Amino acid sequence: MKYFIKSLLFFATLFLFNGSFGQNVNLTDSSLFSQDFFDNDENLRLQLKFDISEFRSKKNPKKDYPAELTYFIDDSTRVIKNVEVEMRGVSRQRMCDFPPFFLKLKKSGIDLQHLGGAKKVKVVTLCKNVTGYEAYLLKEYLIYKIYNLITPYSFRVRLVNFKLIDEGRRNRSFDRIFFLIEPEDLLAQRLDCLPIEKDILNYRHTQVDATDIMNMFQYMIGNTDFTIQGRHNIKLLKPIDHTQSLLIPIAYDFDFSGFINTEYADPADILQIKDVRERYYLGMCRSDEQYKKTIDLFNDKKEMIYDLINSFEYLSKKERRRTIKYIEEFYNLMNGDDFIKKELRRTCRN
Repeated sequence: MKYFIKSLLFFATLFLFNGSFGQNVNLTDSSLFSQDFFDNDENLRLQLKFDISEFRSKKNPKKDYPAELTYFIDDSTRVIKNVEVEMRGVSRQRMCDFPPFFLKLKKSGIDLQHLGGAKKVKVVTLCKNVTGYEAYLLKEYLIYKIYNLITPYSFRVRLVNFKLIDEGRRNRSFDRIFFLIEPEDLLAQRLDCLPIEKDILNYRHTQVDATDIMNMFQYMIGNTDFTIQGRHNIKLLKPIDHTQSLLIPIAYDFDFSGFINTEYADPADILQIKDVRERYYLGMCRSDEQYKKTIDLFNDKKEMIYDLINSFEYLSKKERRRTIKYIEEFYNLMNGDDFIKKELRRTCRN
C-alpha cells in the first residue's frame, strides 16, 4: 500500500510539473528561438489559434489580431504564449485567401535574445489552398536556401508545419505548411551591419562583388521584380566597419520569378520579355574580369545547388525535375559562347 501511494504521488508530480500526458505548460521563458533556429532544418511544429475568419475577410487589414501560439518542447510538453498576428504584403492582401503576416512577439514572454532585437517575424503563407500553390511556396523557400548556399548575404528561412485553429468558426482546425523569414535585425547582427532605410540610393552606393552576386542570382532564378532605388524587394545593409563605406544589397520576395512561375506573375512592361521564365539581366555593366569572377563563384556552387534541389523531398519528383531543368538552362547559358556579350552586356546598366 505504501509503495502504491508513493508511485501515485510520483506520477501526479510528473503530470503537474513536467507536462506529461500532453499537458499544457505556461512558462515565463522559452527555447523556441534558439541560437541555431534559422540554421536548423528539422521539422518545426507550431499551433496558432485566432480569429482566422475575420483575418481572411480583410475588413481590417491593419488590425492586430490577438492569438495563442503553441509550440512543443517534446511529445508530451507544449508551451502556450499570447502573441499577435498582423497582416502584411499589399499585393498579396488583395489576391491571397490567406495573406502573409507578421507574428508579433513583443508581449509574448518568449525569449527573443537570439532574434537580434526583433520583436516580430515574417510568416510566408500558402496564398491559396488550390492545386499548385503549395509548390509555389515550397519553391520560394527553396530559392532562399539556394541563396544561402551562394552567399551569406541572404535571409535564412525555416519551414514550419502550422496547425491553425479558427476561433471564428468554432475552433475548426486545419494544417498548412508555411515558412518563417529571418528578421532584418538578426540578419544585420549576423553580418556585423546596420539596416539602411533610405530609398534614394542606387548601384553607385553598393559593393561591387556583393551586388554582382545578387544580380546574377536574380538572373539565375529569372527574377526581375526588384530595384535598389526605392528598395523594392531589396534590403540594404551598411557594414559596421567604418573602412567599408559601400552598402550590401540583399534580395527577398521571389514569387514573381521564373523559378517558381506562378500563374499571377508577369514581367514589367518596360522589359523586353513576355514571360517570367525568360531571363533578363538587370545588373551593372562590368569588365569581363569582374563578370568572370562572379561566373566562377556560381560554377563552384553548381553541384551543391543540384544536390539541394534533388534532396528536397517536400517537392514532388516531377517538380524537382522541372526545377533542375530550369537551373540547367542557366548554367548552359552562362557557360556557353559569348554569354557576357549576348546576355549580360545586352541589358546591363552603365
